[in-house]
Amino acid sequence: MLLAAVALVATGALRAQDQNTETEVVRASTIKDNEDILYNEGVTLLEQQDYLNAIAKFTRAIAAKADFSEAYYNRAVAKEKIKSYNDAIVDYSKAIELQPSAGSYFARGRLYHDQNNLDLAEADYTQALALDPNMAKAYYYKGAIKFLSELYQAAIDEYTSCIAVDPGYYYAYNDRGSAHRSLERYDEALADYTQAIAINPSVDFLYSNRGATYRLLKKYDEAILDYDEALKLAPQNAMIYNNRGLAKLGKEDYAGALEDFSTAKQHNASYYRAFNNAGNVYYKQKKYAEALAEYDMAIKLNGKFGQAYLNRGIVKEMMRDEKGACSDWQKAIDLNEPSAQAYVSAQCN
Repeated sequence: MLLAAVALVATGALRAQDQNTETEVVRASTIKDNEDILYNEGVTLLEQQDYLNAIAKFTRAIAAKADFSEAYYNRAVAKEKIKSYNDAIVDYSKAIELQPSAGSYFARGRLYHDQNNLDLAEADYTQALALDPNMAKAYYYKGAIKFLSELYQAAIDEYTSCIAVDPGYYYAYNDRGSAHRSLERYDEALADYTQAIAINPSVDFLYSNRGATYRLLKKYDEAILDYDEALKLAPQNAMIYNNRGLAKLGKEDYAGALEDFSTAKQHNASYYRAFNNAGNVYYKQKKYAEALAEYDMAIKLNGKFGQAYLNRGIVKEMMRDEKGACSDWQKAIDLNEPSAQAYVSAQCN
């Protein structure tokens, strides 16, 4: 019987904050009319992270000069900093109305993106690129939208455009690699992750993603080496221990796998996936009582985790608890675990 193992891997589509997303402040004006003085004072306060007083200065500047697009833009930046996102969108929109710029479109698009208004976000990124075809981060974020929509080839195209503009944009290499991996183009994925690592070898998730790709190719030793590198950079990361444990499980290093799953649980006591995977190790060793205890804990931590019900049902069936097994498999089906249907059809009629 096949158990469901769970890897939680860092893939793409804004896996980590992009390095180029900080909204740029429009610099101070050199004109010394009253509204410009207020504006310049607002810029200084904004740079000092005194956001509420910056907003007050920009508001007074706007009151003195209604078409002051830069003041609307910077007031939006300050409002974004205090998490008044809808108000920030209003101000970015006014800045665009008065003086369209790539920066304003991108900044508003990113807020739409964060609110999951992906159509509006993509439209703004497209407008930003029409005004500035060399805005690499706009291509990157368009790629992220395509990735999240599972339009992987379209995502690859956007990431490729990003890289053409900025060959050092390692996030784009990482996410393009993840899109290739989603299309089972593993050689291309490995090449992209490797290039990302060459650009910035100090980012843990780059090694994790390449390791996950090696694991899919059953190149477990190579995967373990990458996870080792990732853990040097992020030694408290439960996900990486979990995934290295899966690589060890793949090469039947059961003791090593259990050690990694145990460490993952120590770093994150609510990490239900590590409990599920530890249960799989015990199952492989025919230690059914120990496996059952791990699946029980995974389900206790996440009662909607269908794979743990599926796996617990398999162990219960091996322990001759047919009624309990069928109950767990039915629960797995209810939780959209499609492989459980075969067990119900075969064992529960």
